[in-house]
Amino acid sequence: MHQSKVSFIDIKSGDEHSFKMVYHQFYSRLYYFIFEFVPQHDIVENIIQDTFLTFWNKRQELRDDTNIGAYLFTVAKNNCLTKLRNQGYRQKLFVSHILEESELDLNLDVLSKIDSSSFALKEIEQIIEKTLEELPPQCRKVFMMSRFREMKNREIAEELDISVKVVEKHMTKALKSFKVALKDYLPLVAYLFIQ
Repeated sequence: MHQSKVSFIDIKSGDEHSFKMVYHQFYSRLYYFIFEFVPQHDIVENIIQDTFLTFWNKRQELRDDTNIGAYLFTVAKNNCLTKLRNQGYRQKLFVSHILEESELDLNLDVLSKIDSSSFALKEIEQIIEKTLEELPPQCRKVFMMSRFREMKNREIAEELDISVKVVEKHMTKALKSFKVALKDYLPLVAYLFIQ
């Protein structure tokens, strides 16, 4: 969505440039998704590395029409579940006072019910497109510059010749609309809401 398409055929044939493009496209999305359930940076990094390593190692076994996003989120989800069930990792999260046992169990429960299939991601994309269309034009432009071009508020303000306050107002309005529209999919789209 709003990104150049990477050829899965190129990745299957071992093209590292295409793999790097996928890595950059999905890294922050996976980071925020995983962090929702395992809020410790080094563990999140480990899960992301494991996820991309699995993708690279199994690339030739996957079908040509594999939805890369759905595959990566599913692998990341399964890696998270493994970590949350692992006594060593659970202990690490307790000792560092990051999560109580009840929170860990809740995260495990919520995560196991998340639908990371290509059907769910397609539905999310449709909701995002529809919500974008419903935003006022300037608000839509600001949101897209922020989230899809990863521009800072100050850069957006300069490019559109408006104040940073106006950019913030547009972002607040857009984020409110997205939070309502995507409430059932929040962990999968957490990256949209990080300020």
